[in-house]
Amino acid sequence: MSTELVLKILIMAFAALFIAAIAWWARKHPNRSKEYPEQVRMPKVVAIVGWLFLVVGLLMGLVAFTSDHARDPLAFRIASVAIIAGGLVFVFMYRNFYVAPRDFEVAFRSVFGKEHLLRYSDIANYSFQTLKGQPYLTVKSVEGVKLSLNIRTYDMTPLLRAIDFHQVTGHWPARTDMVGGAAGPKEQPSGN
Repeated sequence: MSTELVLKILIMAFAALFIAAIAWWARKHPNRSKEYPEQVRMPKVVAIVGWLFLVVGLLMGLVAFTSDHARDPLAFRIASVAIIAGGLVFVFMYRNFYVAPRDFEVAFRSVFGKEHLLRYSDIANYSFQTLKGQPYLTVKSVEGVKLSLNIRTYDMTPLLRAIDFHQVTGHWPARTDMVGGAAGPKEQPSGN
């Protein structure tokens, strides 16, 4: 084996371990909003990658638009603009998206910035699927609102409890279904 091949293998192994460690850390430490702790945002890695793309794209653009020594300045300029655009997409996705699962509803904002409130009683259908080894849950409401996310990355325990409740009882939990002193039907005088 040549030294070059061993070095390539070591670099690839280090990169794979580094990415796996970042993914593990992001799952163990969800990125919660400081203002609203119930809101879970995308992992911080998304923002870091976005800013990294922006910086690299800006540096490439600076070189492409100011240097006369490039062999093909048009391709270099197009690549720098594309990298900047990709960085902006990552930063805006991170900035906009959040999910806040609650006992009777899940509030979320899409990557495009549109706010949604999906009540469990309004769920028309849901499905579990595995994509690239990761479990995904897709939920659609009667109004057409759709939420699809990785349930290992985002703690969706209240929604999963509601799905279990639906499977057992045949209906979605409502505020009157709570037991144990929380919300529930209040005793009304019988009038007698």
